[in-house]
Amino acid sequence: MKKNIFAKLMMLVMMTAVCITFTACGDGDDDGGSTTGSSEYVAPCLNFGSSVAHVKEYMSGSVWQLSDQSNDVILMYFNEKTSTVINYMFTNGLHMVTVAYVGYSDGKANGFKSEIEKRYGVTMTRENDTSDVNQYVYSCTATINQKKVKVLIHCYKYGISIIYELSD
Repeated sequence: MKKNIFAKLMMLVMMTAVCITFTACGDGDDDGGSTTGSSEYVAPCLNFGSSVAHVKEYMSGSVWQLSDQSNDVILMYFNEKTSTVINYMFTNGLHMVTVAYVGYSDGKANGFKSEIEKRYGVTMTRENDTSDVNQYVYSCTATINQKKVKVLIHCYKYGISIIYELSD
């Protein structure tokens, strides 16, 4: 189980690195929209089981830009102003969501942890099975939109990722 979580985290970190590359190569023009701010928790679409079209509708009209690399399995959205990336992954509907806060310090993790605990009425626990003192994970299982969802906050050297995955 813990090996499986680590493997998924590493996959998501690699995906985030790819998204950062796309973001860094963007044109940097101001789109005139408001930003979420560097300290705010991002509330992605968490309607697990929903379609690609539903997620696109949820994200439309916002400050998020859909990556050209998106497809019917993965939708990648980014916000250059806040250095934040959202990945939506689909397997028979929305199955996993990752929000990566690039360049955020681990000091923000406690704020995100508190927000998740408050929103979903859960208590997150810290996983201590990593040998790298610069990485740690908070985890819990929450009920979100009547679905059991595993929630992980992964804090690492280059930022923070919050992972929501539909329980099997």
